Amino acid sequence: MKTTKLLIMAGLLICSAGIRSQETTVTVENRRIVMEEDGDRLKVRVYENNRERPLVFEGHYREGQIYERRERAIHLPLPFRRPRFDPHWSGFGFGYAAVTNGLGLDQLNDIGAGRLITDASFEYNFNFYEKAFRLDKTGKLAIVSGFGLRWTRYRVDGAYYFRNDNGFTSLHPVDEGINFRRSRLNMTHLTIPVLIEWQHHQNLFISAGVVGAVKTRSSSQIIYTNRGKRKTEIMDRDLNLFPVRIEFLVQAGFDWIGVYARYSPMELFESGKGPKVHPVSLGLQLHF
Repeated sequence: MKTTKLLIMAGLLICSAGIRSQETTVTVENRRIVMEEDGDRLKVRVYENNRERPLVFEGHYREGQIYERRERAIHLPLPFRRPRFDPHWSGFGFGYAAVTNGLGLDQLNDIGAGRLITDASFEYNFNFYEKAFRLDKTGKLAIVSGFGLRWTRYRVDGAYYFRNDNGFTSLHPVDEGINFRRSRLNMTHLTIPVLIEWQHHQNLFISAGVVGAVKTRSSSQIIYTNRGKRKTEIMDRDLNLFPVRIEFLVQAGFDWIGVYARYSPMELFESGKGPKVHPVSLGLQLHF
């Protein structure tokens, strides 16, 4: 029945396109299809390409009714339908943010004059747009890009905060007499990925590539208590952070949930204007 409808639809399209002849013939692989219009009746006949072979199918369309006659089964090629590819970039994510100046764990979050608190430094991802460019017909491999936003909050260990002093960003002690609670380095980035993703039946996936991170905001904050009320004060904004950074990203997962690891070969601060540390992160991403 599907073949019948396909053939009759093809005939209707040809007739509606402006072909007014009584008979139209097309050839598809080794099949010869003859479409004949006679008043309000459309007749479709299918032959073997060899004229000596018998008729294998005949269908009529008249006044909303379909009539057909088959001599034997026929198989006509249908247009190729590319498998669906569901990229894994858009979604919400949460991870631990850190910095490193070497390969050892003892160098994680070490920034020279002080340290960051590993279990209190976080990043949040909101990836709001994605686009896949398939590389093969199987629907398993594609280049994935898009846009996202990332909020990073580095928690400073001790009563210190980041400040730009004469062109160099470093940690400075909080003034005495303040009921200090905590200090943070905040950053917001626009992220643009270029990833190669492989997936198996749209469930298991692995992707890797580079992410461009464009800084949109940054600040050094301290939080303290004054007369029983919590206060937040911005200590500095010009912190010599790289305005544009390139990062390496690897992620893997199943269906809508995945894990990721990120590392930047570029330093967090501009060369010679801050501690020589590289951003790293590890987290969980929920895709939609």
